Amino acid sequence: MIETILSSAVTGFTAITHPLTDKDLDRPWNWHGYEEGIRFGFFRVYEELCQLAARLEARRTLTTARRIMAQYHAAYLDLQAVLLGVSDELALQPPAEGEWPLREALAHIVQADRGFFTANHFGLDLARKGGDPFEMTEAIWNGFWADAPFAELNEKGKLSEIQSYHAKLHPRIINEFTGVTADELNLPIRYWEETPFSLEYRLHRFHSHMRQHTIQAEKTLAMLGQPPSEARRLLRMIYNSLAAAESAALAVETGETPDVKAVAEYISALTKEISAAL
Repeated sequence: MIETILSSAVTGFTAITHPLTDKDLDRPWNWHGYEEGIRFGFFRVYEELCQLAARLEARRTLTTARRIMAQYHAAYLDLQAVLLGVSDELALQPPAEGEWPLREALAHIVQADRGFFTANHFGLDLARKGGDPFEMTEAIWNGFWADAPFAELNEKGKLSEIQSYHAKLHPRIINEFTGVTADELNLPIRYWEETPFSLEYRLHRFHSHMRQHTIQAEKTLAMLGQPPSEARRLLRMIYNSLAAAESAALAVETGETPDVKAVAEYISALTKEISAAL
């Protein structure tokens, strides 16, 4: 997640709720006459985040680039929701002969994000200086990533270690491209294909590619006999609403507006209530 007060509050809620069984969700918890048990607490978090996103979006005008990065952020959080509760050990198990285990699938996602980031960064920088679309070389690649080695993680890293790396890379990508102008979206960017494609297409590849392999991760978990519990399905819904709220909040100079703080504080307080009810 992007480190915001909202994500911190949701992380706290997730920590106590993602292991809950269906029976746990039926435990008594009353909110203003709603008697659906602890299960309803998930909907309170979801509703607060949705209301916040709607209010913020009504007050903001997002550029196309910001909207694309918001789509990428939504895909990233959806992937995190799918991987909730997956252990490093489970992530090493291939679902069938010739199929990727989850650790390998995530490593591939991160490596692709690195590739998209590198090509777009240098292509955009060169275009801004009036140059032609460049071709990636090993020297350019190694120089750009000298401060963030990934080869060992890609080969041997645990799922949790790769997730930690991805959590640092993700906001770096968002911060790099939210300022792209409407005209710059038409710039030709070269990657591995013979033909350069527009920067707009390249930016959309971040979330499109991630969605592709999120589906793969879901299929893998199902094949391993690990379908999502109701609690994890509810948390996935919450993560989707968190993405919308964070994307809207980050469209301003600071995401920590009074209404954002109020929702984060509410979720934290609700987490304590749920924890006591358990």
